[in-house]
Amino acid sequence: MASLGIPKAPKKFQAIRYEDLSINPYKTTKEILKFYGLPFDPAVEEFLDTHTKLDIGGVSSTFRDSKSTPFHWTKDLTFEEVKVIQDSCVTAMKSWGYRNASSEQDLLNFNPLMTFDLS
Repeated sequence: MASLGIPKAPKKFQAIRYEDLSINPYKTTKEILKFYGLPFDPAVEEFLDTHTKLDIGGVSSTFRDSKSTPFHWTKDLTFEEVKVIQDSCVTAMKSWGYRNASSEQDLLNFNPLMTFDLS
């Protein structure tokens, strides 16, 4: 790719949680583009404006209210199902900055996100 005028990929990587991108698509997209040395082009902003605020179309649509999407599981799964997943993923959840739900009541307004640092 370098022969096409595209710089080589950096030797580091950047971890992005789906929820962070969904909750704050503009800020996270700017961070991703900055990491790769790319500008936050007006076309990117226009795409985010049109694709992250309203649910339009079906299941495979790219038009979504991005803020509601990442936590739908708190309404779709029972606490018992969530507990099985949490118990199976202790290390990953800790590493990626996710907190555990402690009860069915906890799932009603649950936000599992904590800060994380992979270094």
